[in-house]
Amino acid sequence: MRGRMHLKVLERGKGMIKLEIKGETHTFLVPLVAKLLEDERVEMATYNMKHPILSDPVLFVKLRDDETDVIDVLISAASALKSDFEEFESRYRAAMV
Repeated sequence: MRGRMHLKVLERGKGMIKLEIKGETHTFLVPLVAKLLEDERVEMATYNMKHPILSDPVLFVKLRDDETDVIDVLISAASALKSDFEEFESRYRAAMV
């Protein structure tokens, strides 16, 4: 299992956040953004990576409601994604027997 993820909050306001995610790539950000966009509370979720080797991705999330805590939405999406990955691993291991 990997260690903790290093996040740097670049900007945070009511119903929005911009995070730099150290050491991550498209492999993690594409499914995270997809999971965020499944949430009805999310108006926009995207990320930018200036250079695939030299820079860390920056995730931007904007919610429909300014009163909802954007951190709660991120935790919810990350937890759901973790469950999806665990289910995939379990099914993969079962199929390999």
